[in-house]
Amino acid sequence: MLKRKAPLTFDNALSRAADLCARCEQCSPDILKKLASWGINASDSAKIIRRLEELNFLDDMRFAKAYAHDKLHFSGWGRRKICQGLWVKRLPPDIIDHACDDIDEEEDEYRTIALRVMKAKIRQLKEWPLSRESKLKVVKFAMTRGFEYPLIVNIFRTEIAMMLTEENQ
Repeated sequence: MLKRKAPLTFDNALSRAADLCARCEQCSPDILKKLASWGINASDSAKIIRRLEELNFLDDMRFAKAYAHDKLHFSGWGRRKICQGLWVKRLPPDIIDHACDDIDEEEDEYRTIALRVMKAKIRQLKEWPLSRESKLKVVKFAMTRGFEYPLIVNIFRTEIAMMLTEENQ
């Protein structure tokens, strides 16, 4: 027979939440879900969130910036997919906008990452020169990764066209 665990006390829940936040960046909606799963009531959850923010364990803006940076650099996500991911986390729109504005400041790097993602898809297709259908596959792939259509077309016109001309020489 399974034993029921005793519900967590306020101090134990605060300690566990602080430990969780110390290990990696967390956002307040994720911590609220975690506290609810531990059986902590809403008023205590709000107090724990406030205390974690006072102790600088929890900061939604810091989380959003770290999330945007990691998804851009390590996962190869575009601006749209990053903003959508932050929205799914239930962060406030002003925090999402601020995190996405930081991506705008890294425009050259953003373009380089989009090019890297597109080149990886081209290598996966194992077809050169690209047929019309293959180009559409690359465009759709880049768009599902969250990159904007004008940027994708611009990369095709400059970088991919340059690769094609180098290949023909």
